[in-house]
Amino acid sequence: MREVLIRDLGKCINCNVCVDACRNRHGRARMTMTGVVFGHYQLPDVCRNCPDQPCVNACHLDGMHLHDGKTFVSDACRGCNKCVEACPYEVITLLPREHQKREGFFKRVVAQARGVGHGHTAAKVDGHVAADATRCVQCGICGYNCPVGIQVREYAREGKIVDDPRCVKCGLCIEKCPRGTLRWESPEGLQPAQAPTPMLRADKCDLCKGYGESACVKECPTGAMLRLPADERLMVLNEELFESVMERARNGNGNGNGNGNGNGHNGRGHSAPITLMA
Repeated sequence: MREVLIRDLGKCINCNVCVDACRNRHGRARMTMTGVVFGHYQLPDVCRNCPDQPCVNACHLDGMHLHDGKTFVSDACRGCNKCVEACPYEVITLLPREHQKREGFFKRVVAQARGVGHGHTAAKVDGHVAADATRCVQCGICGYNCPVGIQVREYAREGKIVDDPRCVKCGLCIEKCPRGTLRWESPEGLQPAQAPTPMLRADKCDLCKGYGESACVKECPTGAMLRLPADERLMVLNEELFESVMERARNGNGNGNGNGNGNGHNGRGHSAPITLMA
């Protein structure tokens, strides 16, 4: 079931406990209180679990999933930046892979079973993109999709490894190459090689998946933060708020941005520069 976070301005005392609770749980605040206001209610700047799932549709590396009406960043995320570009509310960001955050109970149990977490981290795998010059037709699709703008075809033309220090090891160029020109190669030149550990990963509100409750809602001292189903019951609060929440479901074109001006980020013709959060 799709759900959204809403702030009741009639109850809110602007103590910022909700934002602090989010930061304490996840290592950074995944929400801000600068969203659009409808009467006594506000839609914070936070993931709205869009019904047309632009972030999921934009990801080609299995890094973003939809389950039960909610979108989640999966462990397979390689930080390719496509979900960041696609998000109409600009609430997805990229973090360094080493960014520390607390994990929910069930995720910690699974991590321990896999031998990671609680002082144990998965071994970092190194590697780089290599090319077979005999397959490359210089179409440029690799560079077109590169999140940092590396012209990969220049390396592929001569069959060289991509040693540009800007490479974030996402592998999107390999995934998108229509000719099978690109591949992962280990530092020792071994192939086929295991995909290297990516440098980045996406991060966004997931309604505190893995916990029993959302931290912002639980810690709010006045009950101003609400986690509610995105359906007709929102009309009881405010009709315009309901219309804004349901806008993308009705448009179905991925172009709305919640303010009705059609300036969403879907369908941009090229990868935008990566912006990192600390």
